[in-house]
Amino acid sequence: MEIRPADSEDRQRVETLARDSFRTSYALSPQQIETIVENEFDDETLADRLADPDTTVLVAEHAAGDTEQVQGFIDVAGGTERTIRWLHVDPEARGEGIATALLEGVQEDDDGTPLVARILEDAVEGGEFLEDFDLESDDNAHVTFGNEEFAVAVFTEGEGTEDANEPSVPVPESVTVDGTARPIERDETVPGREAPFFSTYMGEDRTDQYGYFCSNCGSTDVSGDGLDRLECSECGNLHLADEWDDSYL
Repeated sequence: MEIRPADSEDRQRVETLARDSFRTSYALSPQQIETIVENEFDDETLADRLADPDTTVLVAEHAAGDTEQVQGFIDVAGGTERTIRWLHVDPEARGEGIATALLEGVQEDDDGTPLVARILEDAVEGGEFLEDFDLESDDNAHVTFGNEEFAVAVFTEGEGTEDANEPSVPVPESVTVDGTARPIERDETVPGREAPFFSTYMGEDRTDQYGYFCSNCGSTDVSGDGLDRLECSECGNLHLADEWDDSYL
């Protein structure tokens, strides 16, 4: 595998990788994907970023059959912080260590400037992967593509202020919902951006799950969907499906 700076001949491949990665790994509509690709990965925008001395775009060339092909890229904006804006790997090449090699390539070019990563919250969750590189969940923000606003999770290098694996409020044995006690299984947790979620059950036999208890605010008003996304309606604590692990990248 070769990690090298991207050049003008890589622009079409970078756009293709981004689109394929969005389609495979992001909870976005086809229209949202095209909006982001048109804003961030069209030929003119990529040309400007490659020419920008404050921007680093690295690509990973890796074996694809009998040939070497660009199978991943990382886009880092410079300034007072080095900000990882995009990290995409060909869905067909995941599990080969490509994302790891790209991030290591950025870290090797360390000039003492703090490293930050900004991840769309509609992406598969990248926290565990980033934590392996000393990046910790630190904040939430928003970014606009076209006329649409997207939520962003911010990870900073050794600057995280809270441990999202620890509850912010006491976790009781049970919680009363509509006059009925719902037992909480304190050994069953799902990580959240702010604090973990705990499983709640219909009765003491704990055979039928009722829902979740948010340990950031103490609410049971937690919604879920088919993508394993959990969100607390009271405080906005959020969990997305854990897929950015070492085998995935």
